Amino acid sequence: MSEPVKKGQKYQNRETFKAHRNMKRAVRDVDKESALKNQACAGVCRRCAQKVVWKFHYEKYKAQRPGKTGNCTNCQLKRVHLAYRMLCDPCARSTKMCPGCNHPPGAQDIKEGDEVEVMEEEDVYSSGDDLVDDEQSANAARTRRGGEKAREKEPRAG
Repeated sequence: MSEPVKKGQKYQNRETFKAHRNMKRAVRDVDKESALKNQACAGVCRRCAQKVVWKFHYEKYKAQRPGKTGNCTNCQLKRVHLAYRMLCDPCARSTKMCPGCNHPPGAQDIKEGDEVEVMEEEDVYSSGDDLVDDEQSANAARTRRGGEKAREKEPRAG
């Protein structure tokens, strides 16, 4: 028995999302947000930086409350001061792991305290050159799994 075909999205968006569309913002607010963006993207791998930029672009970023610190998963001390991080900065430097995803990034991926270029929406989605291999391997795995499932559903002769 075949599964019903899934329909697409019922209502399509007519225009793209724009952050702060109907707000006039002071220069200090814009500067404060860009400084927080740069601080949140510093010291993490490229993938985590793209996630943080996406959260800022779509107003999903929630900064950690002042005075609150998170626990480092490596040393178990309360030294994580930024949101969306798992490791404190000293542990991340000593273990050479990304504090955002706790995985070892490539040597070119980590930005050591430098100001990170804040990418626009087009850059976030079009500059995935380093992620192409991951996407291709994921698509290949999906195709393999899809092929196996299709073979299971075919009626067997005999």
